[in-house]
Amino acid sequence: MPSSNRAPHRTIPFAIAVLSLAATLGAAGCKPQQNTPAQAPPQPPAPAMAQGAPQAAVNGAMNDQQRQAMGSAIFKKKCASCHGDEGNGKGSRSGPSLQNAGLKYGNTAEAVRESISKGRPGGMPAFGHVFQEIEIETLVAYVLSLKK
Repeated sequence: MPSSNRAPHRTIPFAIAVLSLAATLGAAGCKPQQNTPAQAPPQPPAPAMAQGAPQAAVNGAMNDQQRQAMGSAIFKKKCASCHGDEGNGKGSRSGPSLQNAGLKYGNTAEAVRESISKGRPGGMPAFGHVFQEIEIETLVAYVLSLKK
């Protein structure tokens, strides 16, 4: 009989602890749901502009000299390792010369843009995900200016 008297005394503190914990968790996790309009998922940040890009590039208005300077800066940073510092094909990764009058996939702005954006089989990687549109445009203009 003594053991039956002790059992209720043990369960009361345990029950109080469980109820206290449940109340604390319930208060912390139970909040009325608010209907908020669906928001578009956050967009990934735009690729950073090439280091040394003119401030006008950010504003969208560049003169020919600024466009050439930005194209040259991007080329030296991202393209020279394959195509050489002067676009002469003497890079460490043996990319073709861009100084030839006839480029393999065409020497129009559209063909050069496609080569940069989508890449080409056999070596030219796609950079469309790396550059902003203005950077591709200035790079296209710079590559076309390399022709001799």
